[in-house]
Amino acid sequence: MKKLKLFALLATVALSFVACDKIEEENGKFVIFAGANGTWYDSDADIPDVQRVFIEKYTGVRCVNCPFADDAIHAASEKYGDALVVAAIHANNNFGKPFGQDPDLRTPKGNIWFDEYIGTTGIPVAMINRNHDDIFVPTSGLDDRIEAIINQESKINMLVTSGRDGDKYYAIVRLGFAQDVTEELTLTLLVIEDKIYTTQLKLGEGEIENYEQNHVLRDIITDAWGIDVYADGKQGTKRMVRLNFELRNDCVPENCHLIAFVSDKVTRRIINSCECELL
Repeated sequence: MKKLKLFALLATVALSFVACDKIEEENGKFVIFAGANGTWYDSDADIPDVQRVFIEKYTGVRCVNCPFADDAIHAASEKYGDALVVAAIHANNNFGKPFGQDPDLRTPKGNIWFDEYIGTTGIPVAMINRNHDDIFVPTSGLDDRIEAIINQESKINMLVTSGRDGDKYYAIVRLGFAQDVTEELTLTLLVIEDKIYTTQLKLGEGEIENYEQNHVLRDIITDAWGIDVYADGKQGTKRMVRLNFELRNDCVPENCHLIAFVSDKVTRRIINSCECELL
């Protein structure tokens, strides 16, 4: 009898999780692809056919040359608009240590990325679509790298939207396979915050107070290396997944947005990315 009650309780709990994760499409039909790292569904939604570029810049408040990289990336964002997706990863014990009572913009998972790709290399440095064979100083040379990617046809189209249930948030990420993809894939979801004001060192100017930090990585909702994408990889396949999360207490919601990107699981090269405001 006790075993039956325990089974019934476990079944009820399991069903409650399914109900929480259930996503209805407009036609009310869906197929579930359940995995250990998330529940994926078939999707009928329209997904924009856009190839975007993801640039991850490694920076720090004590890096005297980093403001020049900020200027170059800001100019690129103005030029390329939504085609350019940017994350600024504050890292390194020396360059990333905050001044006084300023917030510490470093994150544990961001440090994992820094240790994996940058290590003892000086900053600022950046990668585009996680091409770790081309880690460069992002004060120049952006346009050629960006245009080489956005002029390609997209293999996987992406759309991310956000919402809120009470004091908790969720993201729904949709993928549409525009071409056959044979690689194993992962999905990574980031929380990014703009308009954080700190002290910043700048070459020739010393300490700048109330320097505006933008595109700052505040959290990685998934594992640092993403969650598995459950899909057959065939052209025309569409999938979606819902990821629930809590926003850090020190984040300002109206200054935050989400970035999602899909990567080759083996090489970690990014295939496509997208972003949205946090609602």
